[in-house]
Amino acid sequence: MSEIMTHLKKMEEVAAKSEDVAAELEGWERVFQFQGEGVKPFYITIKDGKLKVSEGTHDNPDLTMEANYETMLGMLTGDIDATSAYMSGDLKVIGALPDAVKFRTVIEIIRDEME
Repeated sequence: MSEIMTHLKKMEEVAAKSEDVAAELEGWERVFQFQGEGVKPFYITIKDGKLKVSEGTHDNPDLTMEANYETMLGMLTGDIDATSAYMSGDLKVIGALPDAVKFRTVIEIIRDEME
């Protein structure tokens, strides 16, 4: 299992127990696809106030994020700011940018609870 997937599974566990994450996700249903150089494709499904990580490629994601392995891992761990990565071209977002911004907020809540 890659370091990215290991980190994602930990985030998924924390999110499942978090009332703050559930409140942020309430009424929001999206599929986020992640891929890029050196990144084994994965997607995150948000449905019924829950976040689920799956390996592979989703047939019809709402939003796709593309970045190389180091950038992807850095964004998940908080070592790289997603907005800065987007502005510098290290992160490409295909889909509605407001969804990407809300997703970043969810990830920040999860990271805060992991500390």
